[in-house]
Amino acid sequence: MGWRVDDELKQMLRDSARHYLEDAGGEGHFRKVRASGNGFDAQAWSQMGELGWTGILLPESAGGSDLGLDAALTLNEELGRAIAPEPFVASAVIAATVLAASDSEAATSLASDLVMGGRTVTLAWQERRGSIGIEPFGCTVKKGRLSGTKYLVPAWHDGTGLLVAAMRNGETVVLVVDPMADGLTAHASRMTDGTFAADLSFDDVIIEDANVILTGEAADAALRKAYARGVVALCAQMEGLASQLWQITLGYMKQRSQFGSNLADFQALRHRMVDLYSEIELAGASWRRAAMVVEGGDHTHSAIHAAKARCSYAAQEMGRWAIQYHGAFGYTDEAIVGLYLHSALRWSTWLGNAAAHRRAALIAHRRERTVHV
Repeated sequence: MGWRVDDELKQMLRDSARHYLEDAGGEGHFRKVRASGNGFDAQAWSQMGELGWTGILLPESAGGSDLGLDAALTLNEELGRAIAPEPFVASAVIAATVLAASDSEAATSLASDLVMGGRTVTLAWQERRGSIGIEPFGCTVKKGRLSGTKYLVPAWHDGTGLLVAAMRNGETVVLVVDPMADGLTAHASRMTDGTFAADLSFDDVIIEDANVILTGEAADAALRKAYARGVVALCAQMEGLASQLWQITLGYMKQRSQFGSNLADFQALRHRMVDLYSEIELAGASWRRAAMVVEGGDHTHSAIHAAKARCSYAAQEMGRWAIQYHGAFGYTDEAIVGLYLHSALRWSTWLGNAAAHRRAALIAHRRERTVHV
């Protein structure tokens, strides 16, 4: 199929990712990170920095390659196939997009650390559970002090860099905040993909002027772009996960015997696998359409929401049927399909679940029709 043919750059990135993840990713790595105390493998992140992945959206002035979203999405597909728990979406896509929009010293320093794989960076923006998109912020900076609460800050671990979106003097600002600052309290929870997310409370945290990296419309635009890119990247990751899980399930069906025949010989099961394959292909087409829209400059288009809804559904549906076909064994922790389902559950609900994005897609579509009438 022509729409899945990679150009030379993307094929190089895909080959690089598959070569690395074949040895360093997959089931063993997932279990290792899940068993760790903070859901993060610093060595793996450093290696991704050496491969040039962590700086793929950052400018050359910070040491990045600035290859664009399309190149990053190729890596997301492969990271999804390997159920890699590394915070590529949170750090190398969302946070990197915000950092790339600023030429401040604080942003450049943090971006350089991210490029080298020496540090992850996460963005705290969500203030209402279950919300999607970038909503008005209640966190405020008054007289140089930050107060408020952020929920479900992704990829939280010791040593992460922290960006915070807030309001100051009636306009949006993005701040670099020391995660160990006085007045900052973090309550971290483990997610089903082995990583941690944290609820952060800020109680008069001191903010220096040098740590304000974006202000006003520039901050608003960067946040909208970062969120839209993050959604599409997560969609690509879910499609990769679903595709690999489909292959794993097919392989099991070919060798699992039931009533004297392999599962793959039963027509009803084969038909369901064809339906699942079609859902995954549609998911792939949907996020590629959304990526074109995002890189075209529209960061609130209905295609973005439609892609998240479809990819979330495809990942969860593939997980459900993979468990069904594997039987009771699929529910055990030893079964690899369970690990894929755990990641699917996390990724499909992060940045908004399927139902929320379907509603948002309908609202956006009606708005777009009104504009074009």
